[in-house]
Amino acid sequence: MKKLLLIVLLFAACKFRANHDGTYVSHTQGQFSIADDTLIVADTVVLNHTGFQKIRNGEVKPKAYKSRKWTLNSPDAPVMQISDGQIIIGSTTYKKLP
Repeated sequence: MKKLLLIVLLFAACKFRANHDGTYVSHTQGQFSIADDTLIVADTVVLNHTGFQKIRNGEVKPKAYKSRKWTLNSPDAPVMQISDGQIIIGSTTYKKLP
C-alpha cells in the first residue's frame, strides 16, 4: 500500500510541475559592450547563446559569440529565478518569446 501511495504522489508531483520550456531573450547595452542573449530551455537542459560587441574608445568592435550548456539544479548552473514568462539570472532578465 505504501508503494502505491508513493507512486501516486510522484505521478502527481510530475503532473503539476510547471513547464518553463521555451526560448527567452535579453538585450543589454552599456558603456563598454552590447550583448544579445538567448536561453533555450528544453526539459532540464538550458542552452545559453550570447552575441556581444565590445566598445573601446567609442568604437564598436566586431561581434563575438559564446555558448554555454547546463542542466537545471546542477552544481555548475547559475542561480535562476523562474517566474511566469521570464527568467532572471543575476541582474539579467530574460523575457519568454511567444
